[in-house]
Amino acid sequence: MSTADPDACLRCGQTMTNSGVEQIRVGGTSGGWKSMFGELAEVGEGMLPLELLVCPNCRRVEFRRPA
Repeated sequence: MSTADPDACLRCGQTMTNSGVEQIRVGGTSGGWKSMFGELAEVGEGMLPLELLVCPNCRRVEFRRPA
């Protein structure tokens, strides 16, 4: 089993700060489809919850699936 810190920045190794969970839009349509079909164009759209981590040292940002 690995003893590596799961919250360590992949770039500099500093512990990353958890900035909470953000809901990211996925799927749906883009461009003129929305103006042609209205809300029907967004039927395949969904929300994906992702945990946002920020490195205070090098300012790297990572997303990961919340536990």
